[in-house]
Amino acid sequence: MNIVKKFAIIPLIVLMACSSDSSSPVNPPDPDTGNGGADNNGSNNGEEGSGGTATVSLPTTANIAIPEAQYPIWKSRWVVSMADEKAGGSTLNYSRFDAYPNAMRVKWDTKDDRCDITGLTTLNGDNITAGMRKQIGCTVSEAIGYGLLISLFNDDRTTFDGLWAYNRGARTFSVINLMPWQLLSFNKTISNVAALDADLDVATALILAYHKWGDAAYLEDAKTLVTAIYDKGINKDNYLTYPGNNWTQRDVYNLSYFSPVAFRLFASVDDAHPWNDILNKHYEYMLKIQQNGATKAVFPDWSNANGEPKDPENGSAAGSYMLYDKESVRIPWRIAWDYYWYQDDRAKQVLTNLSNFIVEKTGGDPTQIPNYSFNYLTGALSGSEISGVHYKGAYCLSGFGVNPDWVNNCTGYFNGFEMSTTIGYNGTYFMQILQMMYSSFLNGKFVKPF
Repeated sequence: MNIVKKFAIIPLIVLMACSSDSSSPVNPPDPDTGNGGADNNGSNNGEEGSGGTATVSLPTTANIAIPEAQYPIWKSRWVVSMADEKAGGSTLNYSRFDAYPNAMRVKWDTKDDRCDITGLTTLNGDNITAGMRKQIGCTVSEAIGYGLLISLFNDDRTTFDGLWAYNRGARTFSVINLMPWQLLSFNKTISNVAALDADLDVATALILAYHKWGDAAYLEDAKTLVTAIYDKGINKDNYLTYPGNNWTQRDVYNLSYFSPVAFRLFASVDDAHPWNDILNKHYEYMLKIQQNGATKAVFPDWSNANGEPKDPENGSAAGSYMLYDKESVRIPWRIAWDYYWYQDDRAKQVLTNLSNFIVEKTGGDPTQIPNYSFNYLTGALSGSEISGVHYKGAYCLSGFGVNPDWVNNCTGYFNGFEMSTTIGYNGTYFMQILQMMYSSFLNGKFVKPF
């Protein structure tokens, strides 16, 4: 893992959940309201579990200067344009993206020979070794979803539009209107299967962009995606989200793909599909799993329809599917986001259970966050190391809105970890993109644009 340094002390800026966004000059008309979409005051329109319209405050240690300092570092290291690759000597075929000349992607560090950008010698002023060509050559769809949300909440429309262009270009490789999971640069697909968490995030970002910047093209594309997500990504028998469009015959699900904010926004623009029922089924499923575990707090990375931990049998988690580990690290953020904007009592319950557990285990001291994951079945620490800063951010988010002492102290601790500028692409894509996301959230960048 990268060595981290402390930030200099800078003035704190404490924001409220529904504060105005001075960078959002437009106030577009509301899209056609669907089956119970979100209203403008932060409530969830009386859906099951509604907590009303009370405002949820940010941590007292929130400091908007932190993500504002981190964002250009993150972008310079991980976002690359098609023009930059061509200028660096790449000999790949870029014709598939001719209609999207401003396309940008987020690099996904790996060591896969299939990710080799042939001919590339320099990129944005850095010399590129043969090994690095393989490590920076691929992009995964989740990175585009995260990148769209990060750039939107950090008020960078140029990057947002570049990533959206990449998503649209990538979708031309598919016949189901969903982005393939993995691509080599701007050149070809490596896997044509969709990963549904990415599509949920892309569609969410587009709906929010419509509200923020007023361009109807965002909304129209979002509606196309929402229909495809329902058709290819939702199990019509139990309303749970498939991990991928080809997972229809597997009884296995990933709770970190559950995005309640997405389902609420989909309901606001699409009245043809039961998004509120889908939202409710996911919360019912999540709370059942949480209560059935040894800790009554943490989740397994993978589970079946009955809520039992299960190996996805795709080679990724044979020894870790029962752990609160590399998949589950995204759950607190998604649930805290829902509680921040919509004050759903079910989100509050999930977060309360998580934060009570981690406060007990750490004595309320965030420096004592364990460096190993918890086992859902036993409640004991496992041998799986989770020492990255993104895990610390996830544990901070567990107390968002429900445990002020914990989230205040933990956010101050989390903010002390600098965004690394180390060149080498040595396995830090996931850590840094989630660090950027969680920092943006905890420090006040997730401003509701409607």
